[in-house]
Amino acid sequence: MKNITNLFPYIAGYIDSDGCLYIGKTIQKPKMITVFEYSIQICSVKREVLDTFENAFGGSTRKKPFKERHRDAFCWTIKGIKAVQLIKQIIHFMIDKKHQGKLFIQFSQLIYGNNFKTVENSLLNKRDRIIKDIRKDKHMNNLINKESIDSLKEISKTVIPSKNDYPYLAGLIDSEGCFRIKKWKPKKKPNHVYNITLEIGNTKLPIMPWLVERFGGSVVFIPGKKNKKASATWTLSAAALYQILPKIRNYLRNKQIVCDKLIEFQKTILPNGGDRHSELFRALFEKRREIRERIVDEVHKFNLKGSH
Repeated sequence: MKNITNLFPYIAGYIDSDGCLYIGKTIQKPKMITVFEYSIQICSVKREVLDTFENAFGGSTRKKPFKERHRDAFCWTIKGIKAVQLIKQIIHFMIDKKHQGKLFIQFSQLIYGNNFKTVENSLLNKRDRIIKDIRKDKHMNNLINKESIDSLKEISKTVIPSKNDYPYLAGLIDSEGCFRIKKWKPKKKPNHVYNITLEIGNTKLPIMPWLVERFGGSVVFIPGKKNKKASATWTLSAAALYQILPKIRNYLRNKQIVCDKLIEFQKTILPNGGDRHSELFRALFEKRREIRERIVDEVHKFNLKGSH
């Protein structure tokens, strides 16, 4: 990350995708005192990303309890005034959790020292109301359904991305995105076809139109199953993806290496024209095919569960 300015939209994207704005209350024993708390939490298997946040904004990072067949996971937490200061810096970048950010700030303004005096019920009621409101926003508001995703078919790429949209997108990708190289064999063609792709999934709607309006691509609805909510996956491929890879590359932290592989792969595409049946072309194509297969294998290894 080049500087703290670029880190603001990046962490906004990361929090929008996989962060948690927590406000609540606990009973502090043995005195049975009600304590109101507010914090930002981000969990990841990539300790270096959380260290970046800790070094820039404060807070602390702890290792989560061990789970068999899982990589070590960590949780970065920043509390109190430092958390509020961070939200105030990034709230205008946030898309999905902007309303939660506003509630977070409102809640913090209702928490202050009272010199052990009894807190008025009206103040406690305001705090409880905001706690309920943020929980409602997390679990009930802006959820994806088939109708909302179908409506995105009428949206097209109409917004020119700002300089802050690229680090925000990098935050989304590092948190919940996936770079792939798809490969398949058409029935009526002699050679395999390859396609670089970027996929970002979410159970909330606001991020999807934001992505389509700025970068194009397509969105697919995924029905919910058992305890899983319905979700959607945004996909950007081929030349449209290649155009933005250099613009997000320097902001990526988890997936910069995979991004580089996709850029390298796209450069192996041979230009149109010339005698594509000549021995020279066939030799060149075979060399490029070997490079492509190597890159496909490398990307596949990066994308194995728990490898990035």
